Amino acid sequence: MRSRVLLEMPDLVLGEFECPPGDPLWREVNDNIGARPHVVFPRTHVVIAQHGARPVLCTPNHVVFYRSHQLYRRDLHDERGDRCLWLAIAPELVEEAGGLPGAPAGPGDPAAYLTAVALARHLTERPAPPSLVAEDAAVRLVARALGGARAATARRSRRARTGAGHAELVEAAKALLAARMVDPPSLVELARALHVSPFHLARVFRAGTGYSPGSYVHGLRVRAAVERLLGDPGVELSRLALDLGYCSASHFTDRFRATFGRPPSALRAAETSTIVEAARAAAA
Repeated sequence: MRSRVLLEMPDLVLGEFECPPGDPLWREVNDNIGARPHVVFPRTHVVIAQHGARPVLCTPNHVVFYRSHQLYRRDLHDERGDRCLWLAIAPELVEEAGGLPGAPAGPGDPAAYLTAVALARHLTERPAPPSLVAEDAAVRLVARALGGARAATARRSRRARTGAGHAELVEAAKALLAARMVDPPSLVELARALHVSPFHLARVFRAGTGYSPGSYVHGLRVRAAVERLLGDPGVELSRLALDLGYCSASHFTDRFRATFGRPPSALRAAETSTIVEAARAAAA
């Protein structure tokens, strides 16, 4: 297990966490959250079971919330283990931002994800001293993540009451879509595999996640693209598009631009400080 602080402010700490397969933490109840609530951006797929709540498959499409001293278990779902970015937030700042959502996890905003990943890369490349832009980006991440998840939770509670059976269906569908992100099943194929009607699956999935099955796959793909583009600036866009399941580089570019407001080539070419500033503005 490795946890590293990237940015430390009086009311807010940003860090990165990695728990590889085989680490003893996979077999234990974890009690390492501490006194501060946490907002977590997953970068791999991991099942999180918070004490008193159902297990949830958390992917880069989600934001995960931990209350003070939250107990939880993690189950391996990705050969890379558990990798994430975390924000430890003073209770006063959480209250100022409107409080934590009622659910352990909610749909994540693409601009917030881009900001978080670019900010982590920027702070790794330039560890000290952090700039005002970096600090401002971290603060805005809190409001964006909390506000977006609360709004999505409220919409879902108005649309449908999700019982245990619906929750299990949603988690099973998420697992199949995450496993087949590059070559996803059609809605009919997905529904047949889960022994329900396509209409029922589409309705329950959107009510439970805030995404349609198609937009869930798209969210996974473009977030994976962010990781690749920042990790390997020399990657060819045509190769990346095919690796992620897009039929062409132009199709990939169109979807990426529609999500983040910029083409993938701009992200590849930009300095991380520029990305943080632009992504921070987009998330404002």
